[in-house]
Amino acid sequence: MTSALLHDSLPPELKPVRGLVFDLIGTCTNWHAAVSACLKAHAQRSEDQQIQSRSPQDWDHFAHLWRSAFFKLVAKLAEKDEMMDIGQVYRETLTEVMKETGIDQGDWDESIQQDLLKSWQAVDAWGDTAAGLRLLREKYTVIGLSNGALTTTIAINKRNDLPYDALLSSDMIGTYKPNARMYQSAINLLKANRGELAMVAAHAYDTEAAAKHGMRTIYIKRATEDIDEDLSKYKFDLIISEGGLVELARRLGCDV
Repeated sequence: MTSALLHDSLPPELKPVRGLVFDLIGTCTNWHAAVSACLKAHAQRSEDQQIQSRSPQDWDHFAHLWRSAFFKLVAKLAEKDEMMDIGQVYRETLTEVMKETGIDQGDWDESIQQDLLKSWQAVDAWGDTAAGLRLLREKYTVIGLSNGALTTTIAINKRNDLPYDALLSSDMIGTYKPNARMYQSAINLLKANRGELAMVAAHAYDTEAAAKHGMRTIYIKRATEDIDEDLSKYKFDLIISEGGLVELARRLGCDV
């Protein structure tokens, strides 16, 4: 199917879109691979028999618990319109999950905990991300909207060669998604009218919040994200079930 025919087949709500706003961690990068690998490496080297004996699946689950705790804490901060250093968010949620899973502070010393915290800065992009962004930039303005720190976001994007036109982060804006100021900042930056921007995310809460501010919604299914979410409760203008951002570019009529 040609790009023109694909564009004609788009939902009418997406045809006025001129800018795409991307969630980063989870949608564009595979955080789980880096974090779970770091957890497993330290478990193998641990002198604690209880930690050493846990299965790889246990550490995969630990990573998801940590991510879930992160989401819950930043959602509370966003609701109160309060800020916390993002490193502290990761540290507090790590401590919380350690307690939840029966790991004492003495089991993992400060150097191990620091290494685990740094694993969030070592994430790699999904295999389709860089190519998809390059295709999409030929037709749309593409910006990143992240709950992370700008310095870390820039480092991750440089290492993965991710060609955003601009980046917005929570420490720049002074709050976190799903606070309205995050989405409104993207709208203001691009001087966009209602319906001219689409939020692209692998998190239903993110697209739902963006829609409240007149943004269209594109949901990217990723194996690591929304694993316990009932997606039937949400409305999306477009769902990309496989193929990630390259498939998104194809569906939006880019020459793939």
